[in-house]
Amino acid sequence: MSAEFEVRLATRADEPDIRALVGSVAMPGDVAIRFEREPDYFLGATIMGDPCDVVVGRRRDDGVLVGLACRAEQNAYVADEPTRVGYIGQIRIAEGARGRGLVGRGARLLRERTPPGMLGFGVVARENRRATGALVGARLPAGLRAARVAGLTTCAIVLRGRAARRAPGPAHGGVASRPAHGGVDVRSADATTLTDALAFWHANGPRRQFFPVTTEASFADGATLRGLRPEDVFLAWCGDRIVGTMALWEQSAYKQDVVHAYGPVLRRLRPAYDLAARLLGARPLTPPGEPIALAFAARVCVADDDPGVMRALLRAVAADAHVRGLAFLMVGLADDDPLLSVVRRHPHITYRSDLYALSWTDDPLARLDGRVPYVEIATL
Repeated sequence: MSAEFEVRLATRADEPDIRALVGSVAMPGDVAIRFEREPDYFLGATIMGDPCDVVVGRRRDDGVLVGLACRAEQNAYVADEPTRVGYIGQIRIAEGARGRGLVGRGARLLRERTPPGMLGFGVVARENRRATGALVGARLPAGLRAARVAGLTTCAIVLRGRAARRAPGPAHGGVASRPAHGGVDVRSADATTLTDALAFWHANGPRRQFFPVTTEASFADGATLRGLRPEDVFLAWCGDRIVGTMALWEQSAYKQDVVHAYGPVLRRLRPAYDLAARLLGARPLTPPGEPIALAFAARVCVADDDPGVMRALLRAVAADAHVRGLAFLMVGLADDDPLLSVVRRHPHITYRSDLYALSWTDDPLARLDGRVPYVEIATL
């Protein structure tokens, strides 16, 4: 049956149909979300990695686009070493095309594009039972091997109350927060202190499996961190030493999370939630069909997993997000990350997913050493 489909790498001519397919498929959950990519799907593809191969499947008889998948490469720390790793995601199969050989053909093309021996990873929403079932106890297509590494929890923190007052810092410039936890001072980076942030990530990032390797070129190329500026990176200082980082990455210019529908519980609670939100200075729940005003916490890295530093960073980033008129700050961490307990203290809506290690050649867990993973959820 796979002969009824044409499977190949996408071209610029495929872009409108890709955008339409991605925006039409809702991810299940208490809040069903459609991930739209206006005005151009390929703008968001660059943040997944370089290269980023977009694979499409079309019916041969009428040319209709019925399938999509992405394979990207990025630099991340694996077992303490900077490593080239792969990512597989953005998989969409239209109704009527499932179970007809399309997935197998797409997987074979992805394997052909993957350098021999490359370790990869993928993230699957726990509510997506079809995808989860396909990875657990099943024979995967094209010889792909998958092993669950960890659960991931994403907290959509409700932004509320008065935002922090903007003020220039005496030493580092940017947005100031109140001093916290033993004199920790949180300020946004600039062109000078970004170099210090890069050194901090190089020294502390390897403590987390898959933490992204970041260089000056990551900010300069305009694609890898599209829309993320040095001043969006918040640095926690203790004296003249950086002890933590968290960036505020707002991506609405090329990625939109649109509410498709609310589940039964949230539908019942929505009137009460909206009233409470207004009283607390938060925004009401986004109406179905409209994009959620959100941004992502990125490059979350704290020396010694100090909870006080994490609290100070989270307070400063949430305050800046509130100033920008956003409703939610998305913070995603592994279930066993000690910093997650700090995030959970804030009012939030929870999304759960699972991180899988992937390999086409051997046991994907063989090269991992058990350290806590970190996935940059903004790039998924």
